[in-house]
Amino acid sequence: MWSDENKRAFSAETGAAWVSRPGTGGAYLVELFRRSSATHDRTLAEAQDFALSELRSSLIAVGVSAEMLGKAGSLVLHTRVTADGDAGALTFEQSDTDRRLERFQTAGSVVSFEPMVHHKALRAIEANPMVRQIVLPPIVTPSASSSFPLGRSAPVAIFERDQSEPASAVGIIDGGVSDTAGPWIGARWGQLAEQDRELKHGSFIAGLLIAAGTLNWYINQPHGCRIFDIDVLPDDPAQTGLPFDGYYPGGIPDFMDEIEAAIEDFRRNHGVRVFNFSMNFTAPGERDRYGYVARRLDYISATYDVIVVISAGNLSSAQFRTEWSSDHTTALASLVSDTSAVLAEPGESLYNVSVSALNPPGLDNQVPFALARYSKRGPGLKGAIKPDFGHVGGSGSPTPAEGSGLISVDEFGTLIAEAGTSYAAPLVARALADLDSLIDGDVSREVLLALLVHYARTPELFGHKDFKRVARDLVGFGVPISAEEMLQRADSEITLVVNSILRPKEDAELEFVWPEALVRGGKCRGDARLTVVARPLLAYEHGAERVRMNVGARLMQQQRDGGFRNRLYPVNAPRDGLGDPHAEKELIDEALKWQVVKSFHRRMTGVGFSSNWKLAVDYLPRFDEDPPESGVQFAAILTIADPTGVAPVFQQMRQELVRQNIETGDIRTSVQTRTRA
Repeated sequence: MWSDENKRAFSAETGAAWVSRPGTGGAYLVELFRRSSATHDRTLAEAQDFALSELRSSLIAVGVSAEMLGKAGSLVLHTRVTADGDAGALTFEQSDTDRRLERFQTAGSVVSFEPMVHHKALRAIEANPMVRQIVLPPIVTPSASSSFPLGRSAPVAIFERDQSEPASAVGIIDGGVSDTAGPWIGARWGQLAEQDRELKHGSFIAGLLIAAGTLNWYINQPHGCRIFDIDVLPDDPAQTGLPFDGYYPGGIPDFMDEIEAAIEDFRRNHGVRVFNFSMNFTAPGERDRYGYVARRLDYISATYDVIVVISAGNLSSAQFRTEWSSDHTTALASLVSDTSAVLAEPGESLYNVSVSALNPPGLDNQVPFALARYSKRGPGLKGAIKPDFGHVGGSGSPTPAEGSGLISVDEFGTLIAEAGTSYAAPLVARALADLDSLIDGDVSREVLLALLVHYARTPELFGHKDFKRVARDLVGFGVPISAEEMLQRADSEITLVVNSILRPKEDAELEFVWPEALVRGGKCRGDARLTVVARPLLAYEHGAERVRMNVGARLMQQQRDGGFRNRLYPVNAPRDGLGDPHAEKELIDEALKWQVVKSFHRRMTGVGFSSNWKLAVDYLPRFDEDPPESGVQFAAILTIADPTGVAPVFQQMRQELVRQNIETGDIRTSVQTRTRA
């Protein structure tokens, strides 16, 4: 049985003090185990019904007000501790058809923050076998940064726009964007009153989305981006939490409801697919629990087919690491001694992406593209690949002349330099939005994310053998390149994009002959890269095993005995050339088993004895887990290239596909058309 120690990681005194803070909604989040169907196990279902009835009685007896929260991927109660006997009448309803828990709510209450009352209530809640865990609600963590005014206004031309020119679109979930962005603002959500809008942070992000490539010489980004202002986080300079309470009396659940409503509206009415989420959350208790905000973002992403780009989080100034050293041993020692840089919530979100911050180039006495001294990092929960990407976020050791080295604008249109993972995230969001804009027609979020991962480049610094074991925890799959670079490739390579659904008892396979120009004596050469992004079932009640289906991808060469052998190695993993991992721990740590995103690569100078190859995508469910009848959506991307840039790989591979009667379409067409135009 799930013990009390498993259910709660804080004392009643800590809990009472925390939920008394403004911004928490004054409530605990109580997660329940999923209920069994009577057709699956009638005895268990009856026992669970009895336990829920007992829970209802216990909540009334100890004066706890409760309501069910939906859309969190599990059954969660929002519970407030009240004075004894003041919980009011509690209602508990079930559907007559499938007997799912639909509503669980108590009426009127006077909230109590007395520790002894909380102790009694928490003991009563955790004693029930249907309760899986009790967690403290997170609160928004302010994104502290230092500004470095550059003493001049931004050129007027930066915010001019030809309305006939197509442009990417990004939603900014923040405290508001000023009118400085002018014609680039597509629409505003309008949640906050004018006096409650905090415009500096969001305006800097908007400036990067619109003009990062114009204002920063080292960023390759086309000019212009439509901004959709989702102003939901009220200004709170004194950090009292009271303005937040005024808009969201129920705390973070109310806040996430508002964000979801905005994303749904902008997705439906304006076609926005990418949203920047440069804010983080904190709560006392265990750091290895998958947070409520991450769950809500997973739900939003899957429901509306969008991608939310999340900042990895910043250390406080007192926790800053020393600046990255050019001596590798010293740099590694600094990382080892840093125990505070765990990725901030909701950066663990599996269906979305998180971004760490890197140093800009060109600053004296600083290592370019090293992890910024303030940036939080991975690994994610239970070894998940997080953050997914790194990007320039400004230096944590500003210089008198250049400041942080990352330039944008404040709310008044003045050029300033700032630093933070908040400002690395929009650079990744812009690359995703550009992809969505440049590809004709709709493609799934999995295709967009797979393309971004597939072409990401690991900074040269982290390619050194000394950093092989930590690179993935610092920059994930690397730094994205521009969308134009992804979609306009040389004829010496070909990229196949497969977007499909794996249904129960089905695999996806493609057998083909390696391009003739890359084969000599049966041995095959060339650069090969394979990326797969899936949307597997997530079941949070399983903790570290929340991903219930592993979608794997392999590029295999035929062997002398007729079988096939995988030839690729995971990106940013230390095992290159050591053979395939076999133990479960190795498969998880090195072959990315149970990961939502996987990427593999190898440069081959001449391997094997056959030009017959196979691309295979398959699935493996957890033990006793039935795969969904609707299947699992995935996108797999395979690139085969000649490193010398000479061989006609594109034409030869395309002829091979025609020979097999495989119909293909050219994803590059819209880019070429727009370039000519």
